[in-house]
Amino acid sequence: MGNPSVLVLIGGGHAAGKKTTAAYLEKEIVSSITKDAKVDVQLIDMNSYKKDISTKTIDSSTYSTSKAAAITVSTTGNKYPPLKPSRFNFEQLKDDLRKDQETPDQMPQKVFIVHGLYALYDKELREMSQIKVFIDSDPDTRLIRWIRRDILADVENKASLESVINAYLQGARAEMSDFIFPTKEFADVIMPRGAEANAVQLIFDGIVPHLADKRSQPERMYLPHASGNFLRPSGANDFEQERFDVQKNKFYELN
Repeated sequence: MGNPSVLVLIGGGHAAGKKTTAAYLEKEIVSSITKDAKVDVQLIDMNSYKKDISTKTIDSSTYSTSKAAAITVSTTGNKYPPLKPSRFNFEQLKDDLRKDQETPDQMPQKVFIVHGLYALYDKELREMSQIKVFIDSDPDTRLIRWIRRDILADVENKASLESVINAYLQGARAEMSDFIFPTKEFADVIMPRGAEANAVQLIFDGIVPHLADKRSQPERMYLPHASGNFLRPSGANDFEQERFDVQKNKFYELN
């Protein structure tokens, strides 16, 4: 019998911090498990599953495919075509993940971290996953991050301010409200302020129970109320010391 692979989906808006969160999570997994544990962490950028789109309507040559800003709409056309999830090849992504759904016992168990705008969009892909994360952020904050990343940062293929604003106003903003933001309801974890260390640690705690190799499970000695070594309740009596306010109908204090 082999060990089932673990699939983590990280979705969210443009320049919300999806790729950064995925990198932080990979680092957290690698640094927290023991050296003898057999775990292979792989990052998958959904931009690598983009379908070819005619440059007559969309100009993706301005940015590298690893950036969310690769959706820049060309100003040469008369109209800005709407940006839709159909430009991603979900079937190919699912087929690639199915090939590694189970790992032989002698091989490292695989943890796939898929990050992208539509990571939570496909129902079948969500059902394949163990953890679903949505990274949220204020639209103005995301636009500022976008500008800093693709214009102000010292990177190759810098974009112009005009192209970024066009991409945001004529494509990304509508795409966010129509297709991306509604996927938030499918998330197990919502990160409201972009990539944050505490949220990444929370996601890692959710991954740990799915790791087959017990040596992959880190010691959490600073959590005396945790079950075993993990950040999760051990039974029905974990909250027996919690006081219930009858008038307010809610728990309000932990002793």
